[in-house]
Amino acid sequence: MTSPNPFDIFAIQNTIALYCLALDTKDFARLHHVFTPDVETIYPFGGKREGVQSVADAIQKRLSPVTSQHALTTQHILLSPDGHSALATTYFTGIHFGKGKWEGKEVTAWGKYTDTLTLLSEGESELPGASGRWRISRREVTFMGRLGEEGVMDGE
Repeated sequence: MTSPNPFDIFAIQNTIALYCLALDTKDFARLHHVFTPDVETIYPFGGKREGVQSVADAIQKRLSPVTSQHALTTQHILLSPDGHSALATTYFTGIHFGKGKWEGKEVTAWGKYTDTLTLLSEGESELPGASGRWRISRREVTFMGRLGEEGVMDGE
């Protein structure tokens, strides 16, 4: 049994944070640096999806009518004993600002990401000191609450 690499915690945090940056900048191609190619996801707004491109397309469609700002808060990461996988629970707040007829309106979502992450290509780390590239292989998104004008998500 090998000891988990503590730098992997930071690499995992960066992967999860990159998800929020991809959404808020609308650079959905960056999701290929967040998820494994065969990722499985469950979202409250779109159900179950498989494959990074399918997930990226659904998120792009969902967020196209809004400007957003996603923030991460409480987080717990548990590395597997062999250091090749991890479980992460991350709380988030997502604020969605309306455009067009919804200008000045917003809807805020509070929830959590429950992720399984997989270590890919040991030795090809994106973070110095980490064991390799970490990608989300499974994600379930749970809303704990929503507040505001839901219509902003529908756009014009």
